[in-house]
Amino acid sequence: MYNQHWAIGGGVRSAINQLVREGAVIVELGSGYGTKKLVKKYVVWSIESDEKWVGFCDGANYIHAPITKSTDGKEQWYDASIIKSQLPDSYDLILVDGPAGNYGREGLLSNFDLFRTDVPIIIDDTIRSQEAKLARELAYKLNRPLYTFWNFSIISPNLLSKSQVATIQREAIRVLESEERSYLDQFFSSPEPILGPDRSEWHNRLVEYKVPSNEVDIIKSSWSWKIGRLITFPFRIILGLFQRK
Repeated sequence: MYNQHWAIGGGVRSAINQLVREGAVIVELGSGYGTKKLVKKYVVWSIESDEKWVGFCDGANYIHAPITKSTDGKEQWYDASIIKSQLPDSYDLILVDGPAGNYGREGLLSNFDLFRTDVPIIIDDTIRSQEAKLARELAYKLNRPLYTFWNFSIISPNLLSKSQVATIQREAIRVLESEERSYLDQFFSSPEPILGPDRSEWHNRLVEYKVPSNEVDIIKSSWSWKIGRLITFPFRIILGLFQRK
């Protein structure tokens, strides 16, 4: 049995589901058990420094980029030259869950020219101060809104809808409630909430905030679309008869 904190949690997976479609391409920094869940719905390119994790998950595309060292011997970040040569040109989301915490992830800031700036970025483990600082600074540098949940953050090129935020928060809170007290004590002076989550309120909010998820839905919900469908109905019937013939 593996430690659940080594894998991306349900809140992060919920965020990914809200941000991109099924079958989207995800670039993941740091591979692990969570990769196995991602490949069931998405195309995953996983940047991994530890050779023993490379190829761990069937169905993922791996980029083995070892941690480089500076002239004074200090470990830094992934080998940027390898990432540059192997990273796909097109992808839909970046998930930052590596390198391992003992290496630090701030190297992303000085190497972000390797990546696209027009896709959502999820930074995991922002319950830790180093990752929280990385998320704030990257959002500032990109001039993008930062959405912070209890253990991860989202930097999005577009504003998220109320429905998206509520859906992600509901799952993030569910994960928080399942955590062990000893784990939460490392990060909270008191993990007891001042106001506990109201399940019925979450349901009502999601119903209230429910909006079309894309522009096609918006068009189809408009009166002009419905009237147009009504007017063209006879023509579509005739066209269908000809096509069958």
